[in-house]
Amino acid sequence: MALMSPVDEKPLSPALFERLKHKFREVRIANPGVSAIVHTFPNPARPGTRLRHAQCWGEYYRVCCPFCNDIDFKLWINHLYGAEYDTAFGRRSGTYLACCYKNNCLAVAGRSQQLENLIFGPGRPLATKLPIREGFVDAARTTVSVPGKICQLTELPEEHAAVQYLQSRNFDPRELETFFDVGFCVEPSREHPSMRERIYMPVYHDRELVMFQGRRPTAGNQPMKYYTAGKKSMALYNYDRAATQLFVVIVEGVPSAWRLNPFGVAIFGKTLSSWQQTMLVQTWAGKPVFVMLDSDAADETEKILLQLAGSGLQLVPVHLPDARDPADYSRDELRYLLTAAAETARVVVDLSRFGSDVL
Repeated sequence: MALMSPVDEKPLSPALFERLKHKFREVRIANPGVSAIVHTFPNPARPGTRLRHAQCWGEYYRVCCPFCNDIDFKLWINHLYGAEYDTAFGRRSGTYLACCYKNNCLAVAGRSQQLENLIFGPGRPLATKLPIREGFVDAARTTVSVPGKICQLTELPEEHAAVQYLQSRNFDPRELETFFDVGFCVEPSREHPSMRERIYMPVYHDRELVMFQGRRPTAGNQPMKYYTAGKKSMALYNYDRAATQLFVVIVEGVPSAWRLNPFGVAIFGKTLSSWQQTMLVQTWAGKPVFVMLDSDAADETEKILLQLAGSGLQLVPVHLPDARDPADYSRDELRYLLTAAAETARVVVDLSRFGSDVL
């Protein structure tokens, strides 16, 4: 994620940026100068209304969240905040364009309104939408370089933190190394110093390295748990292997795709970009496509189903019965859930190869 230094700051939303500086003092810019690419389409569930979908959200302003003990600028506010109106809910600005990536603070009832009041003042309607400068469109898929010296997992001692972490989550390091090229960064490159001592998870498309993530080999919500290089919106984790299968399972994160080996693709979150949508439709046309997001993503699952509706895919929503992520289930449990979901959706799919025997 590109950042801009204070000397170079030319924000796309100068008025919003100045308000944030006044309230939070220090503001950092991510994706500087990149315009949002947002599409709308009719909502078949609510005639007369439209759904909004972003291929790219573009420039963000990062501040320390006032609702938690954040010192790492985990509150991200999009440059369109205050430039759009969510008239369906009577809001003065697009409060959905802000997110706390430390504790998801804005998910708490009333917090979005509190943030809006903090920035714009309580009870003060915006006379006009905040002006937005024209930026550049960053929609091309690019490649990235390996972030330094990567050690194979099987070369690490059994007591190594990465091995212990993966085994604690019931993953076989040898399997991850063999099928996903997962490794461990022991000496990062100059461009990616934050990759030091992180589990390396490369993302390929047509055998090119288009992105990678690094994960700290510890449990819990430690600061900067994941490090990402490349464009999430222009990548599908495990695409090259899953593209050869007769069905695919859409999941949020990399570990869930590991558990679904080789049928899972991760979209790196709860939303589907236009590029990801196009790749799914082109690759699995006429085939079953399961949507298995985490248990707290019922609304996001419905939105993805609406995005893909009418595209020729055999869509199968999978609703998890408890708070576990797909990565936390056994493959036998996942086969049962996939089978039940396919029967409910009346989609015929051969799941005989799914499970430990597929490896």
